[in-house]
Amino acid sequence: MKELYGVATYIGYTALLILLVTFLIPKTNTQLRNGPEHNYWVPTIEQEQWMDSIFESIIIDTVEVIEEEGIRWYTLDTISVSATMYYPVVGQCDDTPDITADQTKIPNIDSCSHLNWIAVSQDLLWFNGGPIRYGDTVYVVAGAKTGQYIVRDAMNKRFKFKIDFLESVGTDLYSFSDAKLLINS
Repeated sequence: MKELYGVATYIGYTALLILLVTFLIPKTNTQLRNGPEHNYWVPTIEQEQWMDSIFESIIIDTVEVIEEEGIRWYTLDTISVSATMYYPVVGQCDDTPDITADQTKIPNIDSCSHLNWIAVSQDLLWFNGGPIRYGDTVYVVAGAKTGQYIVRDAMNKRFKFKIDFLESVGTDLYSFSDAKLLINS
C-alpha cells in the first residue's frame, strides 16, 4: 500500500509541474515581455540561457540553433535536401501556374521572388508521412538563398527530398545539391 501511495504522489506532483509549466509560465512570461497576451510563448532571458545549456550539454549534435531577424530557431528536425528553382509557368507547373498547391494565388509571376515561397517534394508533406504542412515557415540553408521561407507548393511525385524556390520569370538558373531544411520543433 505504501508503494502505491508513493507512486500516486509522484504522479500527482508530476501532473502539477506539467500544468504549471504549460499554463502558468508561458502566460506570465508573454504578458511581462510582450504586453498583451499572444498565442505564442517567448522565453525569458534566464529560460533561454537554461535551454541553451540543456541543448549544449545533452543534445548538441542534433539541435540546430539559428538566429535571424530576432527569431531563434531551436530545431531537432534537419533534413538534407537538394534545392533548385522554378518559374510559375505552364511548362514547369500545371495549367494554372499562378495558383500554388495550397490554392494561394501568386500576385505577379514576373515579380514573385520577394515572396520567399517554396515548393517541397511530396515525401516531405504531412499527408505522405512527412513533417511539413502547407503554410509552414521553414528555414533553408542554401548558399545565397539561406533564410526563412513559407511552404506554398508541392513538386511532382517523382522528386524526393527536394525543394524548389519560387522565382520571378527571367531569374538566372541556380541549384544547391547540399541544402538543409530546418523545421522548428
